[in-house]
Amino acid sequence: MTTIYNFTGGLDGGNPAAALIQATDGNSYSTTNIGGANCTADGGAGCGTIFQITPSGTLTTLYNFCPGNTTPCPDGETPTAGLFQATNGTFYGTTATGGNSLGYGTAFSL
Repeated sequence: MTTIYNFTGGLDGGNPAAALIQATDGNSYSTTNIGGANCTADGGAGCGTIFQITPSGTLTTLYNFCPGNTTPCPDGETPTAGLFQATNGTFYGTTATGGNSLGYGTAFSL
């Protein structure tokens, strides 16, 4: 086994609970369910990111959930499920919380 990336829980996110998927471009993609650029200093519980990672371990954050730390987060937060890629290249996924005023999650595309 070889570790290719260690999450910090900060800007790069943390607690990646979903499996990686390999996309048509050869890179892998997934989500973290905490952290990201839009989260607070308390570890960002409830935010999360969508990221790309190369086979050599270079991580790029593609999306930070909960822009502006709004409550509720209109785009959703805490993505705990994996992504899938449609034939047109679009990624789809879900969040466990956030969304409308009830906060029961969202389905999203990227």
